[in-house]
Amino acid sequence: MIKIDCYLPSPILKGILFPESLGHYKNFPNHGERRNAGLLKDYNLHIIFAGKGAIVHDGKEIELTPGMGFLFGKHTTQQYRTKPEDPWDVRWIHFDGQDVDSLLQGRSMHEPYLFSLHRPERLKPLMEEMLQLAQTYRHDYDVQISSLLYEVLLEIVHHSHQIFGTSPGGTVHERIRHTAEYIRMHCRNMLDLKTMAATSGYSSFHFSRLFHQIMGSTPAQYLLQCRITLAKHLLVSTALTVKQIALETGFHQSSYFIKRFREHTGITPEQFRQLRRMG
Repeated sequence: MIKIDCYLPSPILKGILFPESLGHYKNFPNHGERRNAGLLKDYNLHIIFAGKGAIVHDGKEIELTPGMGFLFGKHTTQQYRTKPEDPWDVRWIHFDGQDVDSLLQGRSMHEPYLFSLHRPERLKPLMEEMLQLAQTYRHDYDVQISSLLYEVLLEIVHHSHQIFGTSPGGTVHERIRHTAEYIRMHCRNMLDLKTMAATSGYSSFHFSRLFHQIMGSTPAQYLLQCRITLAKHLLVSTALTVKQIALETGFHQSSYFIKRFREHTGITPEQFRQLRRMG
């Protein structure tokens, strides 16, 4: 039986994406949680690598098998458990940070996001490395832990599909989510508010208000977050120079790119690349 719980202090860099706690349970047949709304103030991510479990939502029990996972939003009612006859091998993270809503593109904002991973094998080493760093934690691990968590969430955003639930809010929510996806896919291009609003079918004023309400950020903030997200991916997966990455992500001047990157992460693009490679 494995039951590992790690609780981390707040990072020195305020606002960065960071776990409040994380852990690994395996062959632990009594694992289960039932939380009332408001009890957990962080996002709650679980990914199942073996065995079975279930989540209860709107009175329905949904079975979860290897390669699936769930993400609860902050302050939400939560109920889930392992199957005692086939206990799950589950890794979990409670986390928060600035711009998380934009990164997750609205997932878990109105209901738990239940998903199936397209390539779950990619996440296990990332989550294991994060757990090892947490178990021997020092403050100079903050950026490594944050970047690992970032990679985990990117994998979920880009390489999973929803297995239960509907897009809340009906057509309006779907149109805004569709526009958010359009922005993400075209973030390296020049996108102004008029172009983004036209994709949604709403006026610029109405679109801005709806987008902020549903996605948790303004369209401009979301566009910038998408560009920073893409830049992080290119920094850790290519040998492109910082100047080349700036151009690839919609920034015409590398100095402006470096400034905005540092505002979002607390470090420069080159420092981010070096720290991630150290991990």
